[in-house]
Amino acid sequence: MAMKSQTQKSLLFAFVASIAACGLIGIYCLLKGDIGDLEARVLGTTAAVGGASILALASAIPWERKRWQPIGPVGIAVVTITLVQMLCLIWLGKYSDLEFLLKALGVSCTFSVAVPHIGLLSLARLQRQYEWVRVATIAAISLLAGIVSLLIITEAGEYAIVQVIGTLAILDVCGTITVPILHRVSAVNTVDAIHSATREVSLTCPRCAKPNKRLIGRSGCPHCGLIMNIEIEEEHCAKCGYVLYGTTSADCPECGAPIGATNNAAK
Repeated sequence: MAMKSQTQKSLLFAFVASIAACGLIGIYCLLKGDIGDLEARVLGTTAAVGGASILALASAIPWERKRWQPIGPVGIAVVTITLVQMLCLIWLGKYSDLEFLLKALGVSCTFSVAVPHIGLLSLARLQRQYEWVRVATIAAISLLAGIVSLLIITEAGEYAIVQVIGTLAILDVCGTITVPILHRVSAVNTVDAIHSATREVSLTCPRCAKPNKRLIGRSGCPHCGLIMNIEIEEEHCAKCGYVLYGTTSADCPECGAPIGATNNAAK
């Protein structure tokens, strides 16, 4: 966990540093009056590093939170491959097969955006009745990435393909906007249930043996003043971490795993 957190910090630092470098190089070129070949390559390199850093960061978050493994590591690998291809194009373009390199770069860029996108969608915790929205969005993203990659490779330009791409892109945008909203809606009932369960507890004071109600946290007995710190640990699904308070079914409402089986296995 610590290593992955450090990875996220490093990626964020790389992104900020690349943006700063782009700004400084832009100011230098503006003051100089023109952009030479070296300046253009350095500017392209910093921009590529910045874009790759933010995409890799988007993949590192689900990796750290152990969501839909191995979507996080795969995203980082794809982004790394794309960055290497882009740097080769920037610095070795004159000595390479440009057509092949550009096609490979186009396919890599497509998937370096699609895979982190799917990884971010995996972070949403949805109730089971809303899960189909995420599934449909991920299907649209996958199909869109596949068709765009095929279009890059074959250089086909039929209008029907453009229509399909446009349709999938609209579905992708709509789903991407809807999933966070459904995540928020799904969390409302969960939060309310936790608060109703953990606002206060009834107990007998171990010093004066008098019954009283105590708020969760640090408080004193109203009769003898004994200070106690009360903590409640909610039961979570051992597979996905979903809070199980108020759940009446035998399966986790988020991932569908059997509650007893996963929790016993975790123990």
